[in-house]
Amino acid sequence: MKFLLNLLLPAVILFAAVAQGAEVKSVTSPGGNVKVNVSVGEKMTYDLTFNGKTVLNPSNLGLTFKGMVPMGAMKIVGASSQEINETWENRLSKKSTYVNHCNELTVKVAEIAAPFRELAVIFRAYDDGIAFRYVVPEQAALPGVFVLTSDDTQYAFTSDWTCWASDYKRFNTEHEREFPEMKLSAIEDQSCCVCPLVVAGDFGYCALMESDLLKWAGAQFAAVAGGNKEGVPCTMAIRLTPRADGNGCVLRETGAKSPWRVITLGKDACGLINNSGIILNCATPCVLEDTSWIKAGASSWDWWSEGNLVLNTDTLKARIDLASQNGWAFTTLDDPWYFNSKFQYKPEFLTDTAAGCGTIDIPTAFAYAKEKNVGIFLWMHYQDFDFCGHERTFTAYEKWGAAGMKIDFMNSDNQERVEWIEDVVASAAKHHLMINFHGMYKPTGMERTYPNHITREGILGNEYNKFSKRITSTHTATLPFTRWLCGPGDFTPGGFVNRHPEHFYMQTKLSVPTADEQGTRAHALAMCLVTDSPCLTICDKPENYRNAPGFSFLKNIPAVWDETHAVAGEIGKFYLHYRRSGSKFYAAAITDFEPRTLQFTLDFLKPGKTYVAQIYCDTPESGGTGETDAEKIAELTKEVKAGDVLEIKMVRNGGWTAIFTEK
Repeated sequence: MKFLLNLLLPAVILFAAVAQGAEVKSVTSPGGNVKVNVSVGEKMTYDLTFNGKTVLNPSNLGLTFKGMVPMGAMKIVGASSQEINETWENRLSKKSTYVNHCNELTVKVAEIAAPFRELAVIFRAYDDGIAFRYVVPEQAALPGVFVLTSDDTQYAFTSDWTCWASDYKRFNTEHEREFPEMKLSAIEDQSCCVCPLVVAGDFGYCALMESDLLKWAGAQFAAVAGGNKEGVPCTMAIRLTPRADGNGCVLRETGAKSPWRVITLGKDACGLINNSGIILNCATPCVLEDTSWIKAGASSWDWWSEGNLVLNTDTLKARIDLASQNGWAFTTLDDPWYFNSKFQYKPEFLTDTAAGCGTIDIPTAFAYAKEKNVGIFLWMHYQDFDFCGHERTFTAYEKWGAAGMKIDFMNSDNQERVEWIEDVVASAAKHHLMINFHGMYKPTGMERTYPNHITREGILGNEYNKFSKRITSTHTATLPFTRWLCGPGDFTPGGFVNRHPEHFYMQTKLSVPTADEQGTRAHALAMCLVTDSPCLTICDKPENYRNAPGFSFLKNIPAVWDETHAVAGEIGKFYLHYRRSGSKFYAAAITDFEPRTLQFTLDFLKPGKTYVAQIYCDTPESGGTGETDAEKIAELTKEVKAGDVLEIKMVRNGGWTAIFTEK
């Protein structure tokens, strides 16, 4: 590999001599507001500034290899730079056009003493964040194959800032927890905070994430060894999930590249949401030759509303009708569709014969779905999937006419599982099958590389309303600023048995065929618009939607967008945004347990045009103390123009939505 200095970008790389003989190279974003300095000497570090404010003090870089001490004193042996400025289209995302504009710096270093190991780091500076990754070059010191025991990247913040962290304190999890507000010093050295780690400081806001996680171990965040002290600058570190076979964290051949370590930046919390798309821009571009068969859309669903026992051919047909009648592309047939009549797992029902499971006539159901132009996603436990064989299962489901699979309970991001995930989506694509992973780690841009990976869970979603009180309005007002920064999350919104917390019924048995949702009816509708998921699973049963006030909002609801813009919000308190699909605009707002009034300027509408606004909002009674008051909703129609200001009034746990159609 050659590292050449691009003399066409002298402003991007600066050379300087610093104390103790270290060399410094710098890269600045195209707009000049983001700058990274990379220092190489006794150790390798980087620091980060945003709009002239320090985000990170000098922070360690490096990798540790099995059986070796960490890299010693180093020198720079090569450097190159380039400007990247490209535009690409994405019809399966929250916006249709992405601009990948950054300045890139590659620095190659080598130890000055034996064993003379070499390492390269690639930095990208965007106007709204940075990304960097390691490359382990082919070299005599690491012949052929290496085992990585740790990623030694650190994040040296300038204070004990406020953050929002989802901490498991263990590896191999389903990534389904809240993101509570805390201080950085509350994170321990044995923590496992999943992506993203969101931090607010005097510089604004930042989110620590990763992109292009392929053939590597997933990253969590923790305090540096020994922890951080309260009230003083805190340094965070990366913890890689260990391999299942116990052989370190990563086993690769030299020449391999790590995932990108991503830090997005914003002046305020909404700035993180309005990011240019660094996660997807850094992901490996699509490797599929043909993606024309991949389709986004809403999906009806059986499991949440019906429980695990009320499942038969008629209930499946009802879900197909619900989707067909309302412009939804799919229905999802969930656990336990392949039980036998005694509700015992029978994996032989999953493939080959398509005989059904005693309660569902599978051939009849698929013929009915085809007639109604509705695709079916089939749920499967990953262990049953392995038992039946991937190719055997894909071949059978393609023959049946399935749209895709919902594969569940992997609950790990170790290297073996990450490789398993990629193998599954690559193999599924050969059979024109989409994949929705549940029991799954956070997104890292794979939906760009394999667009048939249509969505994933890895989120504390609406299903928890069935058996917990955790899906509060505070949690839902936190998700846009945290989990959804990483990418799609199958939250499964849309419950119509709406209750305030004091009347919320938590199921004690999953077999009970009903489920409540915390918040008002308007809040439930807004969450269908706030949720980022190209397969938008809408959770409730046909009986609860039939003639229900507010349901017309969900008819023909898009699942992907041409444009998304966060307008206002505070993490865990409220959120307001708008989206565009073709010529129509959609807007949604949610609030926490506090009533809230917002002023919404319609500056995104076309000047000189009149729009009809269909508004779905709380009534004053929606915040009442009666058991069903939260289900009360108003539906209004109003003509508006660009620049008009709408007043949004939300009751406690409330919401607001609107559709703007050009007249």
